[in-house]
Formats: sequence, structure tokens, C-alpha cells
Amino acid sequence: MNHLPDFLSSYYSDFPEAFAALHEWQRNALARCERFTHEHPPLSIGIMGQVKAGKSSFLNQLLFDGQPLLPEAATPKTANLTRIRHAERPCFTAHFYAPESWAALEKLAASDAQDIAACAARELVQQARRDHGTAITALLIRGKIELHADDMGALLGRINDYVGAEGLYTPLVESSELALPLPELAGVEIVDTPGMNDPVVSRTDKTRAYMAKCDVVFFLSRASQFFDASDQELLAAQLPAKGVKRLVLVGSQFDAAILGDGFDRNNLSECETRLHQRLGEHAWRNLEKLAAQREKQGFTDIAALLRGMSSPLFASTYAEALASLPSEQWSRSQRHLHQQFIELAEDAWNGIAPTKLDWQRIGGFAALRTALEQAFADREAILATQRNKLEEELSRSRVQLFDNLRVQANERIAFLRTHDMADLDAHASKAKKRLQAIADTLSGYVQEQANAARAQSRRMLNDLQQGAGRARALEDRTGYETRVRSVEVSDSKWWNPFSWGSSHTELYTETTTYRYLAVADALENLRIYFEDSRHRLLALYDELIAPDALSTGLRRELLGVLDTRSGDFDPRGLRALIETTLARLPWPQLDVQSPEPGQALSGFSGELRGSGEMAALRERLAQVVADLQQTLAVRLDDAVKQACSQLDTLAGQLQQALTQSLAADVERLRAALADKAGQVERLQGLIEEVDAMMSSSLGRIDLSTDVTPL
Repeated sequence: MNHLPDFLSSYYSDFPEAFAALHEWQRNALARCERFTHEHPPLSIGIMGQVKAGKSSFLNQLLFDGQPLLPEAATPKTANLTRIRHAERPCFTAHFYAPESWAALEKLAASDAQDIAACAARELVQQARRDHGTAITALLIRGKIELHADDMGALLGRINDYVGAEGLYTPLVESSELALPLPELAGVEIVDTPGMNDPVVSRTDKTRAYMAKCDVVFFLSRASQFFDASDQELLAAQLPAKGVKRLVLVGSQFDAAILGDGFDRNNLSECETRLHQRLGEHAWRNLEKLAAQREKQGFTDIAALLRGMSSPLFASTYAEALASLPSEQWSRSQRHLHQQFIELAEDAWNGIAPTKLDWQRIGGFAALRTALEQAFADREAILATQRNKLEEELSRSRVQLFDNLRVQANERIAFLRTHDMADLDAHASKAKKRLQAIADTLSGYVQEQANAARAQSRRMLNDLQQGAGRARALEDRTGYETRVRSVEVSDSKWWNPFSWGSSHTELYTETTTYRYLAVADALENLRIYFEDSRHRLLALYDELIAPDALSTGLRRELLGVLDTRSGDFDPRGLRALIETTLARLPWPQLDVQSPEPGQALSGFSGELRGSGEMAALRERLAQVVADLQQTLAVRLDDAVKQACSQLDTLAGQLQQALTQSLAADVERLRAALADKAGQVERLQGLIEEVDAMMSSSLGRIDLSTDVTPL
């Protein structure tokens, strides 16, 4: 964006308010245009699913045509939240647990709980103590470690210490970021979540926060154990209540499900049809249960999102590779799968083996890429809407500012042609009288807005109370626990004395259910309550004192005063002066800082099963919600007082600015009257230049081509 045209510089002293407003517009427009063009957000792709659901191979196939570019996940106890993005040079950042999060993990490890979260916590703590001993505290305080390398191979060879199953620092890493110079990652960001019901509250909270920012989230579930109880529990634990735009359920490793079901079918087509029907119905039933639970909690958006997952897609990275790669490039595992299908076809399908088209269909990545393209199109549509609004706003305000300059120039020409020095004092006196009417109007407007603020705050206090009731509601969850038991079975036979006294051990599994409270749910309730309340508070403040709304209200009131014309005073010049003064006012802002809900619930982590623990969490949550409600009520009262005070200040600033501008304008008129003919000719030149400039660029600003809005 260029500076104002040079020809205008000689007129700055004639209309300083108008040109100051133009400079302020240009500074603001430049910042907004630059931010819009350079902060083009990447398409954010979230991946959820249990460890071993094939997330890494899924991403490699979806984004990199099957090349094994992304590292494989670690074991369940060590899998951490990973963000993958594009960069010019390879870089890896490991973020260690905060000391308080690690303390909560140690507490869980020391408990008697036997669920997967507690067992994972014990393994993490034991490995960390074995490898680092007393040095753990220093590492946690350090916060993070960054690794840089000249090439990807060198970097990927070093990150195993931080994300590998037996990595030296792996147990201490809460989350990581991997930046790679891959062209396929340009414009894309990947968020890979922990594939487990995370024992660490802070990481679950961070996972939900990341998921809320994603354009599309793929939830992977192995088709051979499709959307089982563990998947449902994981989805319920990690999915945020708000923010996710598109959620796609994927039955991964679909080839394994076909191999398990194919011997009971007459052909591949029948097998696929039956699997799609059976697995789809299973997903629909369980997703409906989850959706009903979230709906009961008041989260209708997430309920709709869950119901939208009820038509899952099925995929197989191996099948996709068999369809797209020449046979000599197949891996050993892919060759093995191909042979298994050949044998299945010979035994059950009359020897009719899958064709290339069959492998493509089993692979299923065409539908997945369509889902990805739709997410990108949705995101682009949102960006296009934002761009159009900015273009319209900048175009409208630019026209208004130049119109104000033109009006002031025309008014000065008219005054110079029809008045002399003797008329100047009378003109100033009439303008001052009109300023007094403006002052009275400002006082009335401020009082009107203050009354509106108090009425709105009373309504919002009621909303805060209702929201607090929802935040206190904490639903029980159902967990599943599988135990392996053994029993000694006698091998004695009455007819064989040599067998008397002998026995063998038989193992069997036993699955039990239990009820529990998830601490992550309590944190989610607090975050949603605060964010909803914060949004309402800022909306109220914006309604009263945001620049656009306030400028519109002041303009309407002040110009209404000027429209009551008198025969001896033409208000058009003062109207233009009001417009430029409004454009220069320093508009106030309100900032509501987010609290740290994790601190409020410190001492609680993971799953709470005992009735005493569950009651204690509910009691603590109720107290925290009450404290937060009180804090927000105080902040609301402060915001209303602040709004009223700032309205008073703005009114005073506006009146002072208009008075000073009017006095300065009178002096400029006095100087101009000394050379009436020369000044009229000069100002006519300004109007002609502005008209010519605006006629060539008056159309709507196009940010894709117009980087010089003036």
C-alpha cells in the first residue's frame, strides 16, 4: 500500500483533520490487509483414534501417496499430542509436562487404580525415575527442547529420544511439534492426538483445544473391532464440546475385516455390502447414545456433529497401495495381504480374486480425499466471506473520507465566494451555538447508553446463573475393564494312575463395567462456561462501545442536530468535520483474561471411581463455578461502569476536538480570505484531483489485486 498521493501533501494544512483521518484509515487498512494476506491459516487436519489404529500410515497415504514420511506412533503409554506442519528447515520441539501436571501423574501412579490410565501413569513415572532420577524437576522447569537439522533424515533419526517407545525423554514429553520442509505440508497442519484415554488432565485439555481449531477431524477405528467400547470412550474423552467443524468416522484396516468375514460370503461384493451394513448400523446405534448424552448436557452442536458421523467411510492403506503401485514396489506386508486374498478367493469366492478396481474400492481413499477437499472448500468459503466483508468495509470508509474532504473543500470555496472578513466573526458565533446543541445531544446520548447498559447487565446476570447450573452438571461415564484370570484344572484320570495329581493352568478373560467421573469433563464444563460468558460480556460491551456501533450512534445523533437547519447557518461543513473527528477518536477496548481451570481442580486427575472421590469432585466443581460466576458478575459490573465512564470521556474528547477544530478552521478561513481568488482556484484544483482519483479507483477494493487502497 502506497502513501497518500504526493499532490495532496500541499493541502494538509488546509484540512488537517480530514488528512489525519485519511492517514489513520490508511494505517489501519494496511495492517488489516497485511494480516489477511500473510496470516493465511493452513488447513488443519485432526487425527483421533487408538494406538495401532493405523493413524501414521493413514496420513502417509492420504497426504503423501503412501510414502512413509511421518514417524510411527509410540506405544500406548508414551503416545503424546503431536502437531505436524510445514517449515523451510526441519525442526522438532518437545514440550515437557508442567510440574503440576507431572505431580498429578505421580499421584495417579501411586494410587490403587487398575484402569489403563493408572497403569500408563505408573509406566511413565517408573521409566522417568529410572532414566533421570532427581533430574526430572530440572527438565520440567526447562519446559521444552528444540532440535534442528539440515535434512529430514538427520532430524527424524534424533527424535526417537523424545517420542520413541524407549526414548530417554519420552515419558516426560507432554506434546511435540514436528516441522518438515515437505511440499505436501504447505498449507496443511496435522494434529495427531494421543491414542488412549489420557491419564494427564492437562494433555486431554490441550487435545480438546487443538481439536476445536481443526477444519476436519478423522476418527480412526479398526474395522475388525469397529467403534468398540474403547473407541467410544476415547471419542467422548477427547472430543471438545464446541469448535469442531467436520468429523469423519473411518473404519481403518478394512482389509482385515474382509479377511475375517469373507469365508462366510459368496464373493467380495457381498462381503463388502454386509460389512458396510453391519458396521454402519453398529456405529449409528452407539453414536446415537453418545449424541443423546451430549444433548442432555446442553451441547446440541456436538450432538449434531456425532449424528453426522453415522455414515462411516472405510479405508485400507494396504489395499490403496496394491491398487496404485506396481507389484515390484509392494512391501512384504502388502504382498502377504495380496496372497491372503488370493487364498480366500480360491477357497470361498470361486477363484475370483480382487481386481485393481476392487483394491481401489477397498482402499477407499477417493471418498476420504473428497471429504478433505470439502473441508478445504468450506474453509475457503469462510475466508472468502471475511475477505469480501473487509473489501466492502474499506471501500465504503475510503469513499466516505474522500467525500468529507471534497465537502469541506466545496464549503470553503462557497464561503470564500460569498463572505468577507466582516462576516467571519458572525459565522464563528453561529457555529459555536450549534456546538452547544451538540454538547446537549452528547449528554443525552451518553445517559441513554448508560441506561441500556444497566438493563442489559441485569439480563446477563440471569444468563450467568443459568450457565452456572449447566457447568455444575457432571454426568457419570461407563468404563470397561478386562481382567485375565487363571484357574488350575486337574488332568487326573481315574483309569490312569500316572496322571493322578497332575494339572494345568487355564486362562480366561472377564470384562466388567464401572461408573466414573472424568476430570476432563469438569474442565470442559468450566472452559465452556467461561468462554460462553466471556463471549456474552464482550458482545454486550461491543454493543455499547465498539467503534462501529458507537461511531454509528454518535454520527446519527450529531448529524440529527445539524439537520435542523436555520436560514442563516449551513451545517454541511460542520457535518464533514464531525465525520473526520469521529474517524480519529481513540476507541476503547475490553479484555477479559481466561482463567486456568486446571489450577482450580488441582489434585484431581484421570478417572474417579470411588463415591467419595466423585462427591469431592462435584463439590469442588460447584465451588469453582460459584467463584467463577461471582468473578464474572464483578467483571460485568466493572465493564458497565467502564463503558459508561468511557462514553463520558469520548463525549468530552469529541466536543473538545470539534471546538478546537472549529477555532482552527476560523483562523484558516481568515488567512484564505486575504487571497480569495487564489485560494478558490487552488481548492478547485484539489476537488478535481480527488474526483479524478476516485473515479479511477472508486470501485470496490479487491485484496487479491489492490494493495494500494488509496
